Amino acid sequence: MRSGIGRQIRESWEVPRDILLKRYPPFVTGGELPRGDVPVFVFHSLEPESFGRKLDYLADNGYATLSSDEYLEVLTGTRSPPERGVVLTFDDGRGSLWSVGQPRLERHRMKGIVFVVPGRVSSRSGPRRSDGDDSFLSWEEIAALAGKGRLEFQSHTHRHARIHTAPEVVGFLTPEMRRGYAAMDVPLIGEGAADLLAADVPLGTPLLRSEPRTSDALRFREEPEIRRACVRLVAEEGGEAFFARPGWERRLWKLVRGRRIAGRLETAEERETAIRFELAEARRELEERTPHAVVHLCYPWHAGGRTARRLAREAGYRTAFCGKVPGVPITRPGGDLERIARIGEDYVELLPGRGRRSLTSVLARKWSRRFRGRP
Repeated sequence: MRSGIGRQIRESWEVPRDILLKRYPPFVTGGELPRGDVPVFVFHSLEPESFGRKLDYLADNGYATLSSDEYLEVLTGTRSPPERGVVLTFDDGRGSLWSVGQPRLERHRMKGIVFVVPGRVSSRSGPRRSDGDDSFLSWEEIAALAGKGRLEFQSHTHRHARIHTAPEVVGFLTPEMRRGYAAMDVPLIGEGAADLLAADVPLGTPLLRSEPRTSDALRFREEPEIRRACVRLVAEEGGEAFFARPGWERRLWKLVRGRRIAGRLETAEERETAIRFELAEARRELEERTPHAVVHLCYPWHAGGRTARRLAREAGYRTAFCGKVPGVPITRPGGDLERIARIGEDYVELLPGRGRRSLTSVLARKWSRRFRGRP
């Protein structure tokens, strides 16, 4: 509980800090949007009322949404930017794009770029549940959405992976971590020559300190002994039911505390091979399944190290989207195509226009959601 409150407090101070450090475009604090500036907004899960209100605001104030190719032409100087241009990006390929995103984009004749994770996409023959299900889009849904022409699908790497980087236990795999978007925060777990994603990782598996795969960190490949006793204890005491009992975490920590975790760091060559796979395989599979050329990349957790940047160029990517970029509140023509700055969806209604909101009201709503445990 204390760590959750601490995280909320840190997140509450993030925006004021970044404003002081000039990490936001001037329009966020009430300034203008100079002609030629095209802000890029990032969305994740979509709520009908909130997303609809943002699109209404853009439409009512004459903003035009750009495709990835149109935006690239603006950045490279081969297309004049519209007077009021924006780019809407959607990370992960979440199911609300089907039920919320597509209908509202269609209504306003707007476009968006979806950064999807092919290694976490599955096929589904039946219809999407209508009771709030927000799992990842299926391949069938991606094909249908791509065919409608409002959304295009670009690369968020193949698995959106994290890797262990040091022999230091920081927690254990619980049932909640196997499901939904929380699964993307679970590092890859080596099992022989294979890597397991969260859904296939045995409950109770110790999780070590980790970093994004596309960072420059070297992966620590632990020996399986560290997890055997933990996994066995959980399995013998009911699997998921084990985590409903008081003291479950203390019992698992007792099995690992003070133990040396054997393993080795991967080599630089192994790191390069692994990152190349994440980049090239995502591009290959998406180009097989969707009609657009896949030359745009979004780094998971906005982490693109030197190795990943070099390999992305070699794999044929022309741009890489990040989050807030130090010293670059907005990427302008002639800017770094490999570190395109984006800001959160909360700030759409701070763009100049009729009905413009104040930063204070936006932050109050944002913090209210955070303290209620909503994204």
